[in-house]
Amino acid sequence: MTAVKNESKINRKRIYFLFILFLIAFSLISYRLVSVQYLDASKYQAYAQYQHMGEFVLHSKRGKIMDRNGNELAVSLIEKTIYANPMEIEDPDEAAIAISEVLDIGREELYGKLSDNDLGFVYIKRKISSQEASKVARLGIEGIYIQDESKRYYPQEKLAAPIIGFTGTDGNGLYGIELEYETILRGVDGRAEAEKDVFGNIIPGNIKTYLEPVDGKDVMLTIDTQIQFIAEQSLEKVVNDHDALAAAAIVMDPWSGEVLAMASYPGFDPNNHQDYDEYLYKAAGISFTYEPGSTFKIVNIASALEQGTVESQQVFDLPSSIRVADRTIKEIFRVSNIQYSTVEIIQHSSNVGAVVVALSMGGKIFWEGIRNFGFGAKTGIELPGEEKGILHDYKSWPSSTIGALAIGQSISVTPLQLLRAVCAVANGGYLIQPTIISEVMLGDSQEEAIADMEESRIISQETADSVKDMMLAVVQNGTGTNAQIEDVQVCGKTGTAEKANKSGIGYSEGRSITSFVGFAPYDYPELAVIVVVDEPQGEERTVWGGTVAAPVFKEIMEYALERIKIIK
Repeated sequence: MTAVKNESKINRKRIYFLFILFLIAFSLISYRLVSVQYLDASKYQAYAQYQHMGEFVLHSKRGKIMDRNGNELAVSLIEKTIYANPMEIEDPDEAAIAISEVLDIGREELYGKLSDNDLGFVYIKRKISSQEASKVARLGIEGIYIQDESKRYYPQEKLAAPIIGFTGTDGNGLYGIELEYETILRGVDGRAEAEKDVFGNIIPGNIKTYLEPVDGKDVMLTIDTQIQFIAEQSLEKVVNDHDALAAAAIVMDPWSGEVLAMASYPGFDPNNHQDYDEYLYKAAGISFTYEPGSTFKIVNIASALEQGTVESQQVFDLPSSIRVADRTIKEIFRVSNIQYSTVEIIQHSSNVGAVVVALSMGGKIFWEGIRNFGFGAKTGIELPGEEKGILHDYKSWPSSTIGALAIGQSISVTPLQLLRAVCAVANGGYLIQPTIISEVMLGDSQEEAIADMEESRIISQETADSVKDMMLAVVQNGTGTNAQIEDVQVCGKTGTAEKANKSGIGYSEGRSITSFVGFAPYDYPELAVIVVVDEPQGEERTVWGGTVAAPVFKEIMEYALERIKIIK
């Protein structure tokens, strides 16, 4: 009997204990319900709103870059980007394992991103294919989202790459036209606040606010891709044939300043720019500076003719060498005296004759003439990274500098600066403004034409015609015969310059820069071309502007004239 009573007491205690537990649980549940529905209602309402509503960036479409004929050089493709909200990931480790198998990303790297609950947004992988994105979507992991993102693509690959440039991961222009015209090409991103599905996409019909994106404008260049291709092909050949370091070429309209080609070799593919050395990213035509050598004699002679210190038919008795202060300047092939006219000084590229002409002007007048031709300042072409070269003020010149400048030393120029100067001879005396932009397309059949560039007369028509005749003689029966084109009268000038030592003192034997600059046809020049080859190799006394650069000039000029239908 006693045992039964004890057992009954024990059962009652159990019932009381369970009842108390029930009351505690009920109280906790009740408190939780009250908390959720009343005390913290606004908090959970906001959290629910956060889960189902989202602010979306509506990316604008970047404008295209095209050549003068509408051929696409840079376009934008729509690809997918995977991102996550770590605060919504229930099992970061499991999610990392699943996603790593699809996207080929290290599990530990993914886990580090997905387990950081302090972040509300983290990129998983950007700009992937739609197929990869679909595989991630099928995993059905809450907190993993997919959005469209624009990826820049360059269909012509290496063609004109330093001009076009490229964009970074975030779509910002980093080099070339992509950088220079960033604000025009990029456009303005839009915004939308809307209800989202489990994959983070906008649910149609549930948009709360919407700000429409403004697409970027298309930019049309003056470049002709066919001429550009031939120029690049010719440069590659001359670099390989002569084991040179590099080469550059520019084709320009001497009247309008439009650049039809600006080529360099070696180049790079902007689709995979990270695989190339950064120095290749800049356009050599505006960033490579060098001593121009004998091509600069054009500027020397033109300045003297303009100032009246020499005449075009004046005859000079020239020794084989001349001393200027502490420096002796010699002829390369001549050891005896000779009589040359001003025309023949250019025709046969006489060093001594060029020095005599420069001395006739004196330092101040010569320096002013050089400045008038645009040296020592940027041309202002619409490309980033342009160098202005080096031209010291005449007041600081050592006594021998005027002799060095006469033959294209003690000055550094870019290929574009020199070509621009020669264009002043071709067009009758005007210093033109080079341009590489044809127009900016506004859409709806509207076009923003680029305004005509300013031009200024720097030499008279008479001076220009005289120098043009001299340059014609160079190609017909001088140092530039390798630039001759059948049935076309070509004007040009050769240049061979020793490269200065890296210390800046003296020059290196066996290291030279060969060049050729000119225009055609003689009667009415339609195109001007410059070719510069850095450190070509070859047998002794075979590496000259007339033997290395002139044949390349001929290839490019001949094709370009055919392209614009000047010759058949």
